[in-house]
Amino acid sequence: MSKRHTVTLHHVIAVYNDMFDDMDGMMQALAKKKTQWKEDLFFAVKLARQKLSKYCAEVTPTTGMLLISAHILHPFRKLRLFRIWDMGMDVNPEDEPSYTTQYQEAFL
Repeated sequence: MSKRHTVTLHHVIAVYNDMFDDMDGMMQALAKKKTQWKEDLFFAVKLARQKLSKYCAEVTPTTGMLLISAHILHPFRKLRLFRIWDMGMDVNPEDEPSYTTQYQEAFL
């Protein structure tokens, strides 16, 4: 994203989410493998996921709100990703504890 000559801030939440999903999928696929290179790959992905989690934990309420606002302000993205998260957890996006409702209210 740093090679682009346009604004990419609105991509950050989706990219981080995709990275976590990909790493979780790889770890699940490699969890019971006994070949040495596959065990090594599992360990490397596990460490990468821990590093990514550390970076996400360092997001402050201010920077988090900036990322959420950039995401919501994008004409295509808006609240779509948050609705997908809610549906994935079997939560109604209109309910109070949903990501969609929380982020929309915080944004407003």
